Amino acid sequence: MIRNTLCLPGFMCGPDLFDDLVRCLAGRLRPVHGDVYSDSTIEDMARRVLADAPERFVLLGFSMGGFVARRIALTAPERVEALVLIATSARATSEAEHARKETILTQLAESGFKGMSRKALARGIHPDHPERDALVERLKAMGSELGGAVMARQLRATRVDGHAELPKIAAPTLVIAGRQDALRPLSELEALADGIPGARLEIFEDCGHMVPLEKPDQLAASISEFLDTL
Repeated sequence: MIRNTLCLPGFMCGPDLFDDLVRCLAGRLRPVHGDVYSDSTIEDMARRVLADAPERFVLLGFSMGGFVARRIALTAPERVEALVLIATSARATSEAEHARKETILTQLAESGFKGMSRKALARGIHPDHPERDALVERLKAMGSELGGAVMARQLRATRVDGHAELPKIAAPTLVIAGRQDALRPLSELEALADGIPGARLEIFEDCGHMVPLEKPDQLAASISEFLDTL
């Protein structure tokens, strides 16, 4: 059975973030890429994505896209066949993160967009990944294509604490964590899975934050097995 799968990427990631996963799941999913680039709040992103989405779909959210996915699952539960949350959490933006975002926004306004930092991008990938440099270049190319206006909008998308709403999520849910994720600690993924009724947590070993790029084969196998239970 081929299922419409609404794919929501992370911060400054283009739709091609999911290319490897889609190839691995050919014949299982029909990818629909949500627009998380045109708005500056999680709520507005969710509204725009829903307006353009199929009537029913599997909802897949990575990192920032996971925050949008949770909002969609709460707003339109009747449309969500299943929910897959990857390297994301329900934690609010911290004061330190607010300050860093404001600094970057000021730099963008004063100096323009100069592309994503290779050092920062590398932090999201397991240090021993054999294709780490190539994956960094893929991420950098995605960021360059999206540009400074998208970066500014996504930086303004403040996250609020969503733990209290997790028990309201009705969709069958799979949560995927990278054991060595330096951006989303395992404790955040565990809290996410614990809060959603019946959620299944899978932890990928030797994996950083960029799960769809680092472990597309394993991710595809986990999603395929999960879909078989629906």
